[in-house]
Amino acid sequence: MAQGDQTAHIDLAGCLRFEGEFEAARQHLAGLNIAQLSSRDAALALREAAILEQQCGEVSRAATLLDEAWSHAVGAPPLTQAAVAHSIGLVAAHQGNDVKAEAYLRFAEDQADPARRVYVQLARAASATYLGKFENAQQHLTRAQQHIADCPLAAPLLPYGWGTWYRATGCGEQAREAFGEAIRLAREQQQPETEFYAQLGLVALATAAGDRTLERVSLRRARALVKTPRAQAYLDWREGTAMVCEGDARGLERLEAAREAFQAAGCTREVVWVLLHLAEAYDRLGPLEAAREALRGAADAHVMLGGQQHLAPELHGLKQTRQRLDALGEHEYERVLCAPSQQTPPVAHVDLVTLDSPAILVNGQRARLQMRKSVEVLAYLLRHGASPLVTLQTEVFDGVPPARAKNYIHQVRLELKRLVPGLSVPYDPGAQVYRVHCEGVHLTWDLQEVRDALLSTSPDVMLTTKFNVKDFLRGSESEWVEAERERMSRWIVRVGLETMDTWYNEGDYAKCLKLAERLIEVDPLDEGLHDFLIRATAQVCGISAARTTCWESQAFFAREVGHVPPLLERLAQQLQQQPLN
Repeated sequence: MAQGDQTAHIDLAGCLRFEGEFEAARQHLAGLNIAQLSSRDAALALREAAILEQQCGEVSRAATLLDEAWSHAVGAPPLTQAAVAHSIGLVAAHQGNDVKAEAYLRFAEDQADPARRVYVQLARAASATYLGKFENAQQHLTRAQQHIADCPLAAPLLPYGWGTWYRATGCGEQAREAFGEAIRLAREQQQPETEFYAQLGLVALATAAGDRTLERVSLRRARALVKTPRAQAYLDWREGTAMVCEGDARGLERLEAAREAFQAAGCTREVVWVLLHLAEAYDRLGPLEAAREALRGAADAHVMLGGQQHLAPELHGLKQTRQRLDALGEHEYERVLCAPSQQTPPVAHVDLVTLDSPAILVNGQRARLQMRKSVEVLAYLLRHGASPLVTLQTEVFDGVPPARAKNYIHQVRLELKRLVPGLSVPYDPGAQVYRVHCEGVHLTWDLQEVRDALLSTSPDVMLTTKFNVKDFLRGSESEWVEAERERMSRWIVRVGLETMDTWYNEGDYAKCLKLAERLIEVDPLDEGLHDFLIRATAQVCGISAARTTCWESQAFFAREVGHVPPLLERLAQQLQQQPLN
């Protein structure tokens, strides 16, 4: 088989696996001779075979194949190493070995291209969540959120990750919304596997809350999405638990089937979870000795994983099992399953979005604001600091009767307190001012990030920072907003001109060209920007291209302001006198 044909077989196997055609994918991989492949292709072929085994429930077999794939990947390009390390991390996590998973996922994130990096960040978030490292998980999810545009196919996985995080931290309503969003996006992108696990996330929430309607609807949809033995085991687990809660003893059979499947596949983490549910089931339906055995088995499996798993998300809905654990003596073995008495509360990550459609994002999810000026009030106080009522009334609510403006501010404060816990706008009666107060909240503001970029000691950030300050608080007609748009635009252009002057003198013409193109979008009528654009084009693309660019700039000014600036006329004359290169 020719080299190109072998590579095609690997790619085709991946496509078939994605479509659920597992046997056909297996046949394409079986025809490959690993010994005859390059290091890159051998690593990718073994990785594809491992992913196939993993999805079919053979996690231990997948781990073995990935160890072999890694031996080939070390001699392959960095992107291949990243792909294999990513898969090793995922399989290690499924085995419950989150320490190994984190090591490989960290390596993968460093080596990966932007699209894979999003997937890796989501995987690291999941691992950290399962370990109870909620702040770390939140940071990974936030980074994935910031770069999701690099990988649109990962869009459904992002709210799924947040749903898992919310459920683990006890935020049931937010978890339900996040899983619902994951389902919507998964359907749009035809990703049935992601929808399946999001549906089961809703089932877990519904069962714990006693919401039988949501439970039945989500289970019905999940049944139709089962394609692999691993998915069937997950369905047996969640449906078995739901049946037990309704007093149906057949749920015990489903839970035992799930335990056996996970045990055979080497999914020790899932074994712990299912055994906890079995302990609850036997406690409800009997015999009690079986409940004690299930709890002991869960403790054994938990210890085998190093006792690192965070079990609270599953124990939350298992009332009788929690009571049994609480009743244990201090030194009894099964107490290893008890969560630490003090769980560090997670820090909420709040993003104030003002350079797009105004919004407040709480852990990546848009808060459902009813008050149109909520974002503007926050932005004003962050920009100008503590402010008296009369200032807010005249600056933010210009033209609104004072009494009505005061009431509006009060409604904004109530809305923020309700929707964004930890973020508030208290009134200081002594100083008679309002200010922004954060407690247990990490607040970021997109406009402040632009300011930080302009003040950075690394001028290269000018090439990547978004400078859409013209969109600041889009829809607002307040004078202070207009003034801020103009002020920021002038500052950006001034810093940009200084930066390009340095780059041009140092011979970094390509950087000058790119930055000039970006900044002209901020201020299309700045003559200095057009000057750098034309001169940098001459250096990078040649005199002919520069003449064209100069002509376009002249035509633009003639059309917009009715005349051509003398600077551009002189540039045009100079370019005409220079020979083409």
